[in-house]
Amino acid sequence: MSTDFSVDDKLGLLENTIDYFWTQFAGIVVLLMQLGFAFLEGGCVRYKNMQSIMIKVYLNTCIAIICWWLVGYGICMGHGQFAGTDYYAGSNFAGTKHYSHWVLQASVGAAANSIVSGGAVERMSIIGYCFLSVAFSSFIYPICAHWTWGGGWLQELGYIDLAGSGTIHFMSAVGALVLTIMLGARKNRWDEKYANDFNPSNTTYICLSTLSLYTCWIFFNAGSTTALSGTMAYAAGRATTNTMIAGASGGLTLMLLHYYKNRDEKAKFSLVMICNGNLAGLVAVTGSCDGIELWAAFVIGILGGLTYWAFGILIHKFKVDDPVDAFPIHGGCGLIGAQFPGWFNTEKGILYGYGAKQWGIQLLGSVVWLGWSVVLHVVVIFLLKILGLLNVPPEVEEKGLDYAQCGGGGFDYQLLPPVLSSNGYDNVKSAINQKQDNIPQFGQENDQQQVV
Repeated sequence: MSTDFSVDDKLGLLENTIDYFWTQFAGIVVLLMQLGFAFLEGGCVRYKNMQSIMIKVYLNTCIAIICWWLVGYGICMGHGQFAGTDYYAGSNFAGTKHYSHWVLQASVGAAANSIVSGGAVERMSIIGYCFLSVAFSSFIYPICAHWTWGGGWLQELGYIDLAGSGTIHFMSAVGALVLTIMLGARKNRWDEKYANDFNPSNTTYICLSTLSLYTCWIFFNAGSTTALSGTMAYAAGRATTNTMIAGASGGLTLMLLHYYKNRDEKAKFSLVMICNGNLAGLVAVTGSCDGIELWAAFVIGILGGLTYWAFGILIHKFKVDDPVDAFPIHGGCGLIGAQFPGWFNTEKGILYGYGAKQWGIQLLGSVVWLGWSVVLHVVVIFLLKILGLLNVPPEVEEKGLDYAQCGGGGFDYQLLPPVLSSNGYDNVKSAINQKQDNIPQFGQENDQQQVV
C-alpha cells in the first residue's frame, strides 16, 4: 500500500496539526485560571475561611474534569439539538479533533464552576458544594454549552457568543446569586458594628490573581476560535487584541470612578476596584471579541465597568450577601456582554446597518440562560438543604471553616511577628482592623470592594 501523500493532503494535515495544538494549548492555559480563582476568592474572604474556599475551587476543578470526561463533553459536543448523544467517556475520540477540544472544554467547564463557588463562600458545607459541582458539571452547564457551540438550537438560530459572556458568565453568575440568597447572609454581615470584619483579607492575593486571570483570559477568548490555520489566525489575533483593550479600559474606568467618588478621602485609589474593572471589561467583551473593531472593545470595557458599579449598588441596596461580588462582575457584565454582538458585530450589528434581528436572538439567549439557571439551581440547592448539606452549623461559621473543618488556617501564624502570632486569628483580625480605615463601596461607608 502506498504511503505517498499529495501536497493538498500534507497541507491539510499541517492545518489540522496547527489547529489541534492551538486548541489544546489554549485549554492548558485556561486551566491555570483556577489558580487565579483560588487566590482571588481566598483574598476576598476572611482569614478563617481562606483555606476552605481554595479547597472548594480545587475540588470543583477535579470534579469538572472527571464529569466532562464521563458525560459533560458528550452532552456538549455530541449530535442533537437539545443534548449530545455521543462522545461519552471519551468514546469515538480516536483519530479525531476531540482529544484537543476536550482539553479546552473541560478547562472552561472548571472555570464556569468556579464562578458559582463565589456564592458558597464562608457558609456552605464542602460536601454540599461538591454535590452542586457534580450537578453543574454534568448537566446544568453542558446543556447550555451544547445549545451555543455543539450544534444546538440556539446555535442554529444564529446566537453569537464566542467564549461565553452569556452562556458561561451570566448563566453561572445567576447560579451563584441563587446560591448566596438560599444560603442566607453571613452572621452580622449587615451590622455596621462588624463592617470591618468582612473586608477582603488579602488585596495582594486579589491583585496577583487578577493579573493571572487577565493573561489566561486571552487564551480563553482567542482559544475559543479552536483554529489558527487560514483566516482563523486573524480571528484569534482580533480576539486577543480586543480582550486586552477591554480589560484595560474597564480597569481604568473603575479607577477613575473610585477616585472621583473618594477624591476628598484618604482612600483615593483602590487596588481592588482596578481589579474589579479589569474583570468587568473582560467579561463584557468575551462574547463578541472576534467580531468587533478595536474602538468597540474600548467602549465595551467602559460599559462593563459602569455595569459592575451599577449592579454592585443594586445588590447592596437589597442586602444580598454576595461575598466576592460574583453577580455584579459575571452576572451584570455577562448580561450586557451577551447583547453586544447584536450591536457591535461588524457583519450583523445594529451599528453597522443590519437591523435588530441579531440583538433579538441575543436577548432570547439571555432569557433562556436566566430561566434555565434559576430553575436548575433552585432544585439542586433545595435538595441539598433538605438533606442537610447546604449550610454549615452556626458554630462552624462563627469559628471559620478552616479552623473547624480544615485543620487550621491557610498559613502558619508562627511565621508572623509575635504581636500577631500569639493568639492566631483573633490577633490578626484585631491588628488589621486597627490599621484599616473604612473604605466606602457603592456609597456605603463600611463596605470595602470585593471581587471575583
